[in-house]
Amino acid sequence: MTVFTPLTPDQISALLAEHQLTLLHQRPISEGIENSNYLLEARRANGIPVALVLTVFETLPADSLPWFIELLHRLQARGLFVPAPLGGTQALMEVAGKPAFLVPKLSGHHLARADGTQLATLGSALAQIHLTQAPENLTAPPNPMQQLATLVDNHLHRLPGPDRARAETLLTRWQQRLPTPVLCHGDLFRDNVLFNGQQLTGLLDFYNAGEAPAEYDLAVTMNDWCLDAARRPVPALETALLNGYQHVRPLDMAARMRLPLALAIAALRFWLSRLGAEQPGEEVIGQGSKDPAEFEVLFRLRADAL
Repeated sequence: MTVFTPLTPDQISALLAEHQLTLLHQRPISEGIENSNYLLEARRANGIPVALVLTVFETLPADSLPWFIELLHRLQARGLFVPAPLGGTQALMEVAGKPAFLVPKLSGHHLARADGTQLATLGSALAQIHLTQAPENLTAPPNPMQQLATLVDNHLHRLPGPDRARAETLLTRWQQRLPTPVLCHGDLFRDNVLFNGQQLTGLLDFYNAGEAPAEYDLAVTMNDWCLDAARRPVPALETALLNGYQHVRPLDMAARMRLPLALAIAALRFWLSRLGAEQPGEEVIGQGSKDPAEFEVLFRLRADAL
């Protein structure tokens, strides 16, 4: 959640005033690569303190954001721990010429490593997302498969020749007989999930969400959560996540057969997106893009396993 758009206390205070809140403290959140985020401490009119996150959208067009507002409220209504924007259908705001949301800060912390119980819980939550109907009659953002196609068009040529040829072959296989899509998170990495002990307390950053094959979303999740310290796949962790998922939403045989290919495609997607991420400039607070080499190695491992 790198900060690309620096904001003054006065700018943030003006946003909070729309919700009858007073700013007490602010600090930028310096992880991630897409949007600008600030952790805020504020006070309600009755004196009760409240912790919030302000997200300033750097690339998503404003006309697609009502889709995300509706999505987050649908997921919240389903009982999932998601940060639904303040203000309901009027949640969309503007600051520094860019669209923005205010959402509650959820409790919990990010896990460096997850055990089997935590992964089963995560799998169950992912299945609940997949069972949720995507918003209709609103301008939808590019879905995960459209995002993949754009990344392929823009960055596949940057891969070494043998990797590029292998990727082209796997993409052709992947695009044959795509199944009926479901609502996917698209980016359910460890830094987008909060736990308090064994309890899952937060699912964050749905801004890559959209309809895609369920096995693709499972693969994205496995490719971050189910690796050892050397970033090698751990079958026992994959099984724990998959068992938790299937307890809520069983996969059919075709999806299970396609999962190994999905693991390679998901690794390719994040290799390409990290290659394409802009490097931090003078006005950027935080780490900016992440190392593409991590997914370069993982893509080769997943492709070799097919």
